[in-house]
Amino acid sequence: MKAIARPLQYACFQCRKCFKRPRFSCALTPTSRFMTTEQQVARGKEVEDFEASRTCTCPDCGGPAHYMGIDFKAPRKTDTRAWRDAEAFIASGKLFIRGR
Repeated sequence: MKAIARPLQYACFQCRKCFKRPRFSCALTPTSRFMTTEQQVARGKEVEDFEASRTCTCPDCGGPAHYMGIDFKAPRKTDTRAWRDAEAFIASGKLFIRGR
Protein backbone atom coordinates (compact mmCIF):
# COMPACT_ATOMS: atom_id res chain seq x y z
CA MET A 1 0.00 0.00 0.00
CA LYS A 2 1.14 3.48 -0.77
CA ALA A 3 0.17 6.79 0.81
CA ILE A 4 -1.54 9.04 -1.74
CA ALA A 5 -2.97 12.50 -2.17
CA ARG A 6 -3.66 14.85 0.68
CA PRO A 7 -3.53 13.27 4.14
CA LEU A 8 -6.68 13.10 6.22
CA GLN A 9 -6.90 15.64 9.03
CA TYR A 10 -8.04 14.55 12.49
CA ALA A 11 -8.45 16.35 15.82
CA CYS A 12 -8.65 15.33 19.45
CA PHE A 13 -11.02 17.53 21.46
CA GLN A 14 -9.75 16.31 24.84
CA CYS A 15 -6.19 17.57 24.44
CA ARG A 16 -7.07 20.10 21.67
CA LYS A 17 -4.59 18.78 19.13
CA CYS A 18 -4.80 18.45 15.35
CA PHE A 19 -2.82 15.88 13.34
CA LYS A 20 -2.84 14.18 9.94
CA ARG A 21 -2.99 10.54 8.89
CA PRO A 22 -2.14 9.28 5.39
CA ARG A 23 -4.62 7.76 2.97
CA PHE A 24 -3.65 4.53 1.27
CA SER A 25 -4.15 3.15 -2.20
CA CYS A 26 -2.93 0.19 -4.14
CA ALA A 27 -3.61 1.64 -7.59
CA LEU A 28 -0.41 3.67 -7.74
CA THR A 29 2.05 1.02 -6.60
CA PRO A 30 4.78 0.28 -9.14
CA THR A 31 4.12 -3.47 -9.01
CA SER A 32 0.44 -3.11 -9.96
CA ARG A 33 1.23 -3.09 -13.69
CA PHE A 34 2.73 -6.58 -13.33
CA MET A 35 -0.28 -7.99 -11.46
CA THR A 36 -3.21 -9.81 -12.96
CA THR A 37 -6.64 -8.22 -12.76
CA GLU A 38 -7.66 -10.62 -9.99
CA GLN A 39 -4.61 -9.69 -7.94
CA GLN A 40 -5.33 -5.98 -8.40
CA VAL A 41 -8.95 -6.46 -7.30
CA ALA A 42 -7.83 -8.48 -4.27
CA ARG A 43 -5.33 -5.80 -3.28
CA GLY A 44 -7.99 -3.09 -3.73
CA LYS A 45 -10.34 -5.01 -1.43
CA GLU A 46 -7.52 -5.39 1.09
CA VAL A 47 -6.94 -1.62 1.11
CA GLU A 48 -10.69 -0.90 1.46
CA ASP A 49 -10.96 -3.32 4.38
CA PHE A 50 -7.91 -1.76 6.02
CA GLU A 51 -9.31 1.76 5.71
CA ALA A 52 -12.75 0.67 6.97
CA SER A 53 -11.38 -1.08 10.05
CA ARG A 54 -8.81 1.61 10.89
CA THR A 55 -9.65 3.72 13.90
CA CYS A 56 -7.66 6.85 14.58
CA THR A 57 -6.70 7.73 18.11
CA CYS A 58 -4.87 10.71 19.50
CA PRO A 59 -1.10 10.16 19.66
CA ASP A 60 -0.92 12.03 23.00
CA CYS A 61 -3.85 10.86 25.12
CA GLY A 62 -5.04 7.81 23.17
CA GLY A 63 -8.60 9.17 23.07
CA PRO A 64 -10.83 9.19 20.01
CA ALA A 65 -9.80 11.33 17.06
CA HIS A 66 -12.44 12.86 14.78
CA TYR A 67 -12.11 13.39 11.04
CA MET A 68 -12.33 17.14 10.43
CA GLY A 69 -12.31 17.51 6.64
CA ILE A 70 -9.55 18.91 4.49
CA ASP A 71 -10.13 22.63 5.20
CA PHE A 72 -10.00 22.63 8.99
CA LYS A 73 -7.70 25.22 10.55
CA ALA A 74 -7.02 24.33 14.16
CA PRO A 75 -7.52 27.14 16.67
CA ARG A 76 -4.96 27.90 19.34
CA LYS A 77 -4.76 25.33 22.10
CA THR A 78 -5.80 27.94 24.68
CA ASP A 79 -8.92 29.00 22.75
CA THR A 80 -11.40 26.64 24.41
CA ARG A 81 -14.44 28.38 22.94
CA ALA A 82 -13.27 27.82 19.36
CA TRP A 83 -12.55 24.16 20.14
CA ARG A 84 -16.06 23.73 21.62
CA ASP A 85 -17.55 25.33 18.49
CA ALA A 86 -15.53 22.98 16.26
CA GLU A 87 -16.64 19.98 18.33
CA ALA A 88 -20.29 21.03 18.05
CA PHE A 89 -19.87 21.51 14.29
CA ILE A 90 -18.43 17.99 13.87
CA ALA A 91 -21.04 16.48 16.22
CA SER A 92 -23.78 17.91 13.98
CA GLY A 93 -22.48 15.71 11.15
CA LYS A 94 -20.77 18.41 9.08
CA LEU A 95 -17.16 18.58 7.89
CA PHE A 96 -14.81 21.45 7.15
CA ILE A 97 -14.83 21.29 3.35
CA ARG A 98 -14.99 24.30 1.01
CA GLY A 99 -18.11 24.65 -1.08
CA ARG A 100 -20.41 22.60 1.13
